[in-house]
Amino acid sequence: MFENAKTGPYRSGGVWPAGPDRNRVHSEDIPMNEPNTANQEFAGRRQQASALRRLCWMLLCLAATLMVGRAQPVTITSADMFNQVGQYYLAYANYYDYNAGATNSVEITPTMLGTPSATAQFWDWSAGPTNVIYRFDYLPATSGTNGADFVAAGANVVQMQNNLTVGNDISFLYMKVDPAKGQLDYGFWDPNFSASQPESVFQNPIQDFPNSITYGSTWGGSTIFTSVLTYPGAGDLPDQLTYTSSDVVDAFGYVQLPAPIGLQPCIRVHESVEYDISIDFSSITGQSGYSSIGSEYIVNYYWLVPGYGMAVQINSNEASSPTGLDSLPGGATSLVRMFQAYHPAGSGPTKTYIQNFKLTMEPTYGFLSWTALSGTNNTYTVQYTTNLVGGTNWQTLTTTASNFALDPAAANKTSPRRLYRVLAPSGSK
Repeated sequence: MFENAKTGPYRSGGVWPAGPDRNRVHSEDIPMNEPNTANQEFAGRRQQASALRRLCWMLLCLAATLMVGRAQPVTITSADMFNQVGQYYLAYANYYDYNAGATNSVEITPTMLGTPSATAQFWDWSAGPTNVIYRFDYLPATSGTNGADFVAAGANVVQMQNNLTVGNDISFLYMKVDPAKGQLDYGFWDPNFSASQPESVFQNPIQDFPNSITYGSTWGGSTIFTSVLTYPGAGDLPDQLTYTSSDVVDAFGYVQLPAPIGLQPCIRVHESVEYDISIDFSSITGQSGYSSIGSEYIVNYYWLVPGYGMAVQINSNEASSPTGLDSLPGGATSLVRMFQAYHPAGSGPTKTYIQNFKLTMEPTYGFLSWTALSGTNNTYTVQYTTNLVGGTNWQTLTTTASNFALDPAAANKTSPRRLYRVLAPSGSK
């Protein structure tokens, strides 16, 4: 649920925001008693190559703009999220050292974030930090460390986060998909959050995501849990944290993810988080009970993608006030970008996804190609539309057993512009 000095844990619906900033507990807060021709030719070729790259980028941006202009908000359901035993995904992330503070934050510009809007947008998260690679596996809750405690609370699945870059750096987040409430989180086990008490069971489960989410959806929740955290000058002290979150889907459009996932439709979630922090100073004063030391605030952004769930996650630095946090003025403590996923559709048939789908223009036709699926007797249905509004305007161009198709109409400049998709044998795109 929380992100600490080294990792996290990351929830299937995003990174749980960072815990309290222990450096904010100062001594006064603690009741203590104390050129040639060849070179010219090479330079000319290099300039041509650079110009070609710029042209390709301009065409890509133009294509993305055209798609965005007609995009409609997608709906994300629990079946799109990662919450079933056997699923897993891998993601690139940055390494954030909390001891260094904001000096090693990831810079996030307003252009990268976009804005709350009822008009479709385009986000490019294909590039970013790759210091760390995480693998997230979804297992029976009894498989996680101290799993029995969370099963007793109601969890039946655990997300195991494994830092493949460092090794031997594992944490667990316990959850369940409720038919009425959606995904509920019951607590976590994470030695990076607390070496003294890695386990924290929530007083009540918190709603991570509803069963159905689209543009304009809102939700939130609150829970209480305890831990033991280390504070400078005071050592290990018991903490009680009240966590409150408020979520809204405030934007939609298309997101460019790292290869091989590529361009996908998406919705963006804006989440505001407040931590109310209380500390038990009895080891110092001899008087038991928790004393409030104040609140901290965090803002998170999540990009949800059909079939991939939480594909991009961004988390702000902690602040003593929520004012101005939406623009991430201090940068991000975490930028996590999915690049590989295995996502069977729960108890139903395995979903199949077309990858590396592209259109190459020839003088007399458009050449559509994609990566062939494994196995034999695969049949693909290639469809096109000239109008995405309403989402029911797709027409079949051809059905083929090959991993390519030709469309002469694509080369006809008088024909309406066409957008394409390929349906895999299972019917998934």
